[in-house]
Amino acid sequence: MKKSLFKLHEQAAAKARAQARRDRMNAYKENFVGNNALKKYLTINLSQAIFAKKWVQTMAVVTAFLVTGIAVNEPLRNDLLRQINLSDEFDTASGDALDLIQPGETGMRPVIFSYPGNRSNAKLNLIEPSVQHFPVPSIAPLANQINNGKIDPQALDSRLLDSAQNQAKIASLMAEKYKVDVNTLKTYISHAVIVGKEVSIDPVLIIAVMAIESNFKSTVQSPAGAQGLMQVMTSVHANKFTPYGGVAAAFKPEANIRVGAYILKYFIAQAGSLSGGLRYYVGGAYTGDGGYAAKVMSERNFLLSYLGKSNPQDNNDIESADSNKTQQNQSQQGLLKFLGVNLTDS
Repeated sequence: MKKSLFKLHEQAAAKARAQARRDRMNAYKENFVGNNALKKYLTINLSQAIFAKKWVQTMAVVTAFLVTGIAVNEPLRNDLLRQINLSDEFDTASGDALDLIQPGETGMRPVIFSYPGNRSNAKLNLIEPSVQHFPVPSIAPLANQINNGKIDPQALDSRLLDSAQNQAKIASLMAEKYKVDVNTLKTYISHAVIVGKEVSIDPVLIIAVMAIESNFKSTVQSPAGAQGLMQVMTSVHANKFTPYGGVAAAFKPEANIRVGAYILKYFIAQAGSLSGGLRYYVGGAYTGDGGYAAKVMSERNFLLSYLGKSNPQDNNDIESADSNKTQQNQSQQGLLKFLGVNLTDS
């Protein structure tokens, strides 16, 4: 009798497990068929085949489509990333893999940061060489996920700060203009040079943003909650400070400049222009930036001229050339999610 009952229990358990597998497969099929990204990008015939549930005939084609499509089709890739949870793709138990996906953001994958001892900037000539030895992770692995081909050439490294002599000139100039200790400026400029190499944008631009955002006051905080030298909204970008010890690091120059420069590069790539990226950075792409982009560009052009770069591009020309691009980019919901809702500051 006991054997019969045991057998019945085993049969019932086996049936339950089989039914659970069928339920999971059916749920997968329904989600797969109803995937908005696939509906949008698959060819009509292939979509019809999927809706007809001809799984054996279409699975190989769909797999090939996904592999190639995700690799070369950025709109598709972003659509899929909005719908796929990537948090399980990396083992975070070791502490090296850091999930930098903020809730509501799109297109941002977890990355593995490189730590001191694996830097490519050991040969930089810095006015304050000690900053190269700060125990701080590089932001390069995260910034390298942004396609440099989309970066406005105006934002690329002018190489004018590759020499310590030019760095000293800028330090003296900015210290006098903003009434900041010159040795403090030397440290900030050295950080900007290193970070400029890590994110592949012009350190002169980074310095101009620091000047306009904070007047080189590393502990300043705006009423909206923007913090530090580059006035990063830590409430929106808190997870990006995880490698640096948390949001308290927003007031540390080596962390704030790295996170701020990465965010700036992201917005420049998304906007398609330098001034457009600056407007996104300050949160004024949709409501107006109060002349912020023009101020940063004016400060940067002033620095470039001071260092001997001839004929910096006129701000008005940049604003005019970018106006159409900015209007087109206002439809990009991914940027709204990246920025957060109703932000008025970076």
